[in-house]
Parts: sequence; C-alpha cells; structure tokens
Amino acid sequence: MDKFSMYIDLQRFKRKLSLKKYFLKTPIINNTAVDQDKFVHTGLKNKSKFFPRHVISNEIKMFESLVSTDIDRMGIKEKKHNLTKEEKKAIKDLDKDETIIIKPADKGGGIVIWSKEAYNEESLRILGDERTYIKLKNNPIIEIRDNLHTLLQDGRDKEILTEREFRYLMIEHIKTPHFYILPKIHKNATKPPGRPIIAGINSITSCLSEYIDVLLQPIVKETLSYLKDTINMLQILDKVKWDEDCIMVTCDVNALYSNIPHAMGLQTVREEICNSKNFLDMQIDFIMKSIHFILNNNYFKFGDDFFLQKNGTAMGTKFAPSYANLYMAGWESRFVYGSHSWAHNILVYKRFIDDVFFIWKGSEEDLILFLDGLDNQDWGITLDRKWSKERVTFLDLEVYIGEGTLKCKTFFKQVDVNTYINLFYLFIYL
Repeated sequence: MDKFSMYIDLQRFKRKLSLKKYFLKTPIINNTAVDQDKFVHTGLKNKSKFFPRHVISNEIKMFESLVSTDIDRMGIKEKKHNLTKEEKKAIKDLDKDETIIIKPADKGGGIVIWSKEAYNEESLRILGDERTYIKLKNNPIIEIRDNLHTLLQDGRDKEILTEREFRYLMIEHIKTPHFYILPKIHKNATKPPGRPIIAGINSITSCLSEYIDVLLQPIVKETLSYLKDTINMLQILDKVKWDEDCIMVTCDVNALYSNIPHAMGLQTVREEICNSKNFLDMQIDFIMKSIHFILNNNYFKFGDDFFLQKNGTAMGTKFAPSYANLYMAGWESRFVYGSHSWAHNILVYKRFIDDVFFIWKGSEEDLILFLDGLDNQDWGITLDRKWSKERVTFLDLEVYIGEGTLKCKTFFKQVDVNTYINLFYLFIYL
C-alpha cells in the first residue's frame, strides 16, 4: 500500500466533489448558435486545472479529515511475492545487465531478451534503408516548432481552429521522439527481424496527429471494406452462403506504414476526404497541410543520432492507422472495386488496416491472375497471400468449412504465451 498515492487520490476526489457542487450552483449554459460553425471541430482542449476551493464545505473538510486519519492509522504490510528468491534475483540481474535489451515480442505477448549488440545491429539495418530514413546533422526541433506555430496560427486566423484547439495543438512541453524495435519472433525465432516503432508521446506533432485522427476516423468508418473488430467479422461471415467453388483468401500488406510514398499518400487521402463531403475546401486544405507537416517532420533519436523518416508514416503516431486505412481504400477503389471484370467473383471483401480477407467465387487460376494484379510498385503495395477451400487464419480467428458452412474458432499463434511469464519460457537470444 502506498500512502502517498492514496493521499493524491483523496485530493482528486475532493476536487471532483468541489467541481460537482460548483456546477450545480453555476450550470454551463449551452449556446446552440455557436454550434452552427461552417468548420468541423474536434473538441480537443487542454485539461482544466480549475479548482473552486471557495465551495469546499465543512462536510467535505470533515470527510477529508476522517479519510486522512484512517490512512495514517493503516499499517504498511510487506508485499508478498509469488516468485522464489532465485527467480527474483534472476530478474534483478537481468535488469542490471547492460549487455542486453528486454522487449515485448511484436505478437503473442512474450518477452524477448536480446543481446544489445544484436538489437543495435538490427536497428541500424532498418535505419540504413536510405529510401526510408535519412540521418540528420543535429536536432531540428527549433525550426519545426516555428513552422508548426505558423501552420496553427493560419488555422486560427481562418477560424478553422478554435482558440481551445489552437492552445491544445501548440504543445508546450515537448519530448524528443525515440526509435526502438519490437522483435518479430513469429517470423524468425532465432534471428527475429524488428518492427520499427517511434515513441512519440508528447512529441512536437503528437497533438496535431491526434487532431487529424479525430477528423479522419468518421471517413474511415464509411469506407466499403471497413472492418471494426472480430465481432464485426463474425457477424459478416454469419451471412455468407458457402458454395463448393468458393475460395477463402487472406492477404497481408508488407510493411504498409513505412512503404506509403508521401506524394501518392497525400493525393489519395485528399481524394478520399473530398469524396466524403464532410469538410469545406478551406478545411480540407488545412488538413492536408497538417498531414504534410507531420509526414515531413517525423524526426526521432536513436542513440546519440537524429534521423528523419522521409517515406511512409511512423508506427506510433496517432493518425497513422486512419491515414493507412484511407490510403488502402483509395488503392481498393482502383484495383479491387475498380476491377469490373472480377467484380462478380468477390462475394465478401473486408480489411482491418493491412490485413485483408475475401471470398472468391471462381477458379484458382483466375484468382491468381486477380492477385497478381493487386501488387503495385508505384503504390508501395506488396501482398503476402494465402488461400484455401478448407481453412484460413485471419486476425485472431480460424475460419474453416464444416458441414458445408463457414465456421470460426479462436486462433492462437504459435508464439502466444500466458501474460504471467515464467522464467523458463522466456525467449532468450544472447
């Protein structure tokens, strides 16, 4: 038990009581006329620090005093551990060992212990891709911050941004984004490739990325192939009538986030936004300038060096899934739905970001021709594809044919482990 944490929780509760009492006496009056704005607003704003201390009553003070007294009387019990002394010592030794890197596996929930040398080697291999990354001479934050202020000030002057949105987006306490990788042990258990991630919480573009994500999400949900989650997938499959000439197909886009060309991505996303009819032209221009700013200022630090990602969008920034979804929707409108000669062959087509599932009605030869036409170098799209008339895996489902109908059950990857990690089951690469 942490007495200090309990005291902090007590103060937060006291503030909530005071706010509730204050707003009961002084209710907020909603002005419906203000809502008739020509631009779409997000409602994003900095957290309020307002604390109406003048409404703290004797009852609230008495409550605080009684709880504080009870906290002081409570004894501090020693925490009981479910690990042996040897296991605790092993964990402490691993934590102190500067020659290793401990990371969660990219999939499956396991823990991977990498040698620092192997981790750095894989990281530098990824960063050595000159098509995607460029090494910078110094920290570019001053220039980026000035350009961000210019962009946001323009949005505020045109009333695209409210005053609250402007203050929220003009982030004050900036953290430098850091690059790290997660080991893909499901790809290679002895020498796993890394999935690049940029830890960008409170970075210079983090709030702007969140703003763009809020605006784009409604458009994503209206795309033809949109798939919400596993439950949604089960509902869709439940309505499918299976025939003997049907084939189940799954596709995975290789490294989608880092392979979206900036020019193609911006053009495609603009088209999807315009087609949605959600925004006026002036706001569309501001959204596209904001996306351009995020993509072209995606800098980060690895070790002592600064890098800039010049192609694709970073794994970790908030608007990345929405951006990738709209990019894929544009690709599908040309190569999937736009392929009229194959339209009658596709019974169901759904996608969860870069994972595609569809049911093909026709010959395997025609299916191969259709799949070959989906890969496109200009779009940066290369598909890993699998198909079967008996069973496939998609997301966390195993879809199979039973008694002439589609059936599903939960799929567990070979690398899946329990959330409680026994030291004997750690993946150790030293």
